[in-house]
Order: sequence, then structure tokens, then C-alpha cells
Amino acid sequence: MLNRKMGLPVPRTETFVGPTHGSTEDTYSVCMLCSNDGETVKASVYSILELSKYRKLDVVIVDNLSADGSQVFLRRVRDEGLIRLIERRCNRGEGRQLAFNSSKGDYVLSHMDCDDIFDASAIDSLISQYHAFFEGKAIMTKKRDSSEASNITIAPRTAIEQVGGWRPLNWGEDWDLWARLAGSGLYAFVPYPVENPPHKNIKVRAERYTGPTRGFGVRVSKYTDGLRIGRKVFDSGEHISAAQRAAFTVARIRVTLGGGSLAPVPNPEFNEVSST
Repeated sequence: MLNRKMGLPVPRTETFVGPTHGSTEDTYSVCMLCSNDGETVKASVYSILELSKYRKLDVVIVDNLSADGSQVFLRRVRDEGLIRLIERRCNRGEGRQLAFNSSKGDYVLSHMDCDDIFDASAIDSLISQYHAFFEGKAIMTKKRDSSEASNITIAPRTAIEQVGGWRPLNWGEDWDLWARLAGSGLYAFVPYPVENPPHKNIKVRAERYTGPTRGFGVRVSKYTDGLRIGRKVFDSGEHISAAQRAAFTVARIRVTLGGGSLAPVPNPEFNEVSST
């Protein structure tokens, strides 16, 4: 629990509730990323630490060398023994794998980062749903038809290890993991629990370009990562602008010339939703 007035953890003297589904011996690792999330990082991390009321918790955060004060807070909660912290410049896929490698849980909760704020009780309910109906597989839940990046993935550690974990992608690293899990028969999509939402606040991932050069560079980067893993870059019937076509051409040249090639994964037959 947290001291709401002071915003600090209080001694854990309350009775441990224990999971409704799942063994009380199981540990749940929450693997998070932080990149200049100073506006939300404190509330985000404390909201996740609330989950320790219900489950044995292990929190690992990879900070992408934030320069907005986030590191000060993260180092403090690390020194208090509440999280493990890795400070490393990396892309999203690399960061997620670093967090996973440092985690110790029997089950892993991922794609839950420090720019969102969570509801621990609702996450506990989602974990119970997982154990009741999807044990042994990896599940993903996300809001449909929303610009909010509400991805949450829950998986046994062994399933992530079986498919090789996250690969070094900055865009679509989540989709790439789900595709490989689906290809191994280990994936299930669970409708987002709107009546008991696991998020209290979700950042809207609107792309903000500071100018045409940055916008073009972001598109090239996204398209390159999509091509590297065999993902469809454009939806069927989607209007493609001249700028998008130019960025796609550059991305294709990059991949052809050996831009960090990865073994492609097929578009699996699963309920795909937009990647973060």
C-alpha cells in the first residue's frame, strides 16, 4: 500500500490477500520501460507496487537514460528495494528483453510502461482470468478502436523463453512477440475489461513531429522495422501519401542493403490490433 498523503510506500503490515487464481507461491514480474516519463513515472510505479497487496511482486524498470528527472525518482525507489533498475540507452525491444532477463517471476506482465497509471485490483482480476481460462498461454488485451496504447501482455516465463523473447525492434516489438507466440500456439487475445479497466490513465500515442524531416525519419524507422519482420506496413485499401511512399522506398532499400535483418514472421491468424 502507499501513503497517499506523502506519496511514499508505507511498511507492509496489512494482510496479504493472495491470488484468487494462481498459486500463492508464484511471483509476477512487471517489466516496464521509462523514457522521459517524469510527468507520470511516480504515479505509474506506485500504482504497480500496489499489486503487491494481491500477488508476490517483482518490478524491473529499464530507463532509457531519461533526462527529465525520472532517474532521480527511479533510483530512490531502487535504493528502497522496491524495484530493480537498469539504466541503458536502447530501443523498445532491447529494453523489454533487458527487463525480462533481469526479472525473476514465474509469470511476466509486459507492455506496461511508466507513461501509464494502473489499477492494481483490476490487474489482479485480469491475472485471475488468465489463470482460470488461459493458463500456459500468453494473453494480450487492448482497447479496440482507440488511440490509447492499452496493451497488457501476461505470459508464463517459459512461453517467452520458448519463442526467444523480444527482438531488437523499436517499432512493432510487441506485435513481433505476439506473432511468434501465435505461431507456437501460445497466444490468445482477451477483450479489454472495460467494466473493470486495468488502467487509470493511458497515454494517447499520437505521433508528434517537430518538422517534416523528423516525421520522415520516424516513418522510415517504423517501416524498416515492419519490413524486417515481414509485417504488412499498410492496411489493404489504405490511402498512401507521397511522403509515405517515399519513406517506404527508403525503408525497403535499407532492408535490402542489410539493415539489421531478422527472420521474418508470417502475419498470423489472430485478432491483431495496432502496435504501440
